Amino acid sequence: MNNLGKRFLSGFLFVAILTTCIFIHPICFGILFLVLNLIGILEFANMTKIANIKLNRLVCVLCSWSLFTAGFLHNYTGWWKGYLIFLMLTFVLSVSELYRKQTHTFQNLAFGIYALFYIALPFTLLIYFPYLCTGKWQPGIIFLPFLLVWVNDTSAYLFGSKFGKHKFFPRISPKKSWEGAIGGGIITILVGFLLADYIEGLRPADTMIISVLVVVFGSFGDLIESMFKRCIEIKDSGHIMPGHGGVLDRMDSILFTLPAIFVYLVFIS
Repeated sequence: MNNLGKRFLSGFLFVAILTTCIFIHPICFGILFLVLNLIGILEFANMTKIANIKLNRLVCVLCSWSLFTAGFLHNYTGWWKGYLIFLMLTFVLSVSELYRKQTHTFQNLAFGIYALFYIALPFTLLIYFPYLCTGKWQPGIIFLPFLLVWVNDTSAYLFGSKFGKHKFFPRISPKKSWEGAIGGGIITILVGFLLADYIEGLRPADTMIISVLVVVFGSFGDLIESMFKRCIEIKDSGHIMPGHGGVLDRMDSILFTLPAIFVYLVFIS
């Protein structure tokens, strides 16, 4: 199978698994995103290692697991004390640097904390999305940001391939163009408007604003991950998805988009 075939197959399987787990049951959703969360942390640790920054993988994974689990338990059972466990583990992360005898302890700790904000926090905030609007399990609100990101990425690529002449951010991502970004943004906002009737708890104005947030913050998320990879001169964050790279390669846009949408949903709820 050629690279294009592998890319299509792995991309199709990823979308199918993600969509199924979101819609089938909250437990399936929780397991999938916990796994993606932990894989993302490990990929980030591998990336920083190339820059001679060595995260405490074990404690970072434990912190990431505890944050996501705390959010899940709080949302579905009301038990909030799991966040205290996460807080204590962040202290363990700091104290552990005293005993690891690494040469870049400050950078190790700083990047470890950043990984939790960059990867674990957005996935944890995603848990709360349905209940901010309807107070019940509503998978459509969880799925909406992913669908809009896919629409934006695909539309931007098609418009950029056909009409792209003016570079969007050539220093970081030389293939992206303003024509692609604008065309993708218009299509994404239109799709968001059309989906409003199918998302319980959201008005057309809400889905359009969420679409704008996806376009803006998704673009920054993509650029920032590209900046990381250019800094350490690698093509992909991992190799778990043939033809696509790693989890962070597929989730870079959504990681920056989810906190922005969460803030908006809190304000309208």
